[in-house]
Amino acid sequence: MKNNWKKTIDTLNAERFTIPEGWDTRDQVAASLECAPDRVSDILKPGIASGDIERKEFSVWNPGRRMTEKVVCYRVVQRVGEAPSAPSSLDDRIRKAILAYPGKTNHQIAKNYRGVSAAQVAKIREELASR
Repeated sequence: MKNNWKKTIDTLNAERFTIPEGWDTRDQVAASLECAPDRVSDILKPGIASGDIERKEFSVWNPGRRMTEKVVCYRVVQRVGEAPSAPSSLDDRIRKAILAYPGKTNHQIAKNYRGVSAAQVAKIREELASR
């Protein structure tokens, strides 16, 4: 049996080099603001300066070029004591990640969420298994 190495590498890298939940790409923000993508940074500049909006670059796998590309992303910063803007809690997001990627280790899932340990992911995974 012959392996399809290109497909295997594309699949592995597409899983590894993704944008985490809660972040929107520059193009998504532009569509939401109904402006050109090159204007997004100017429009969000006051929010970034005040600390209410966070900007970060992520590496995303491009199968056409067979390499990673940097993608600029933005998110609204969650203040301590505020209710989350997303309807799901952190535990719900971890459950969703466990179900979406059952082959990933607890550590691999935990490193995608700030302040979450592999032990916490293991506990949620055990709760899912006991259901």
